[in-house]
Amino acid sequence: MIGASALEVRAIPPRKTGEFCGFTDAVQILQSTVPYSGPVRLTCPMAAGLYLWEREVVAPAAEKHLGSRVVRVDHLGTYSCRRIGGGTTGRPSEHATANAIDIAGFRLEDGRRITLASDWSDGSDAERAFLRAVRDGACDLFRVVLGPDYNAAHRDHFHFDMGRFGTCR
Repeated sequence: MIGASALEVRAIPPRKTGEFCGFTDAVQILQSTVPYSGPVRLTCPMAAGLYLWEREVVAPAAEKHLGSRVVRVDHLGTYSCRRIGGGTTGRPSEHATANAIDIAGFRLEDGRRITLASDWSDGSDAERAFLRAVRDGACDLFRVVLGPDYNAAHRDHFHFDMGRFGTCR
């Protein structure tokens, strides 16, 4: 028998905060398989994808490559009214509609901290394998997955979103 989901959310009222910013059908994650470093407010599809990523990708990869359980995910943010790259022109970011999250690292039960900034290129073989496994596994769950191999702006985090375009880099 499969147990009940660990995911608990609270609906967030729709918000319109600018020309292209705001969200509908968004939730705040109250509880999941692992805590986050700060509030997580996302669209429903993003919250569901994140939960599956934690459970089906992150947890097994941590056990396999690091021999420890993830006890916290460090993130850089979800909703942010801005354009891609933070400039004044260009397409709106998926963050502008609560349809994205930026993941910076992981805290482990054994006390280690794995970060993209420190461990993507310079970590141990196991740390690098873990980070690549969680990135690769995310590609099956999110439309866009960007990381340090994409460009310098993503050198310290993974960007996941459920936007219209698809890429995994």
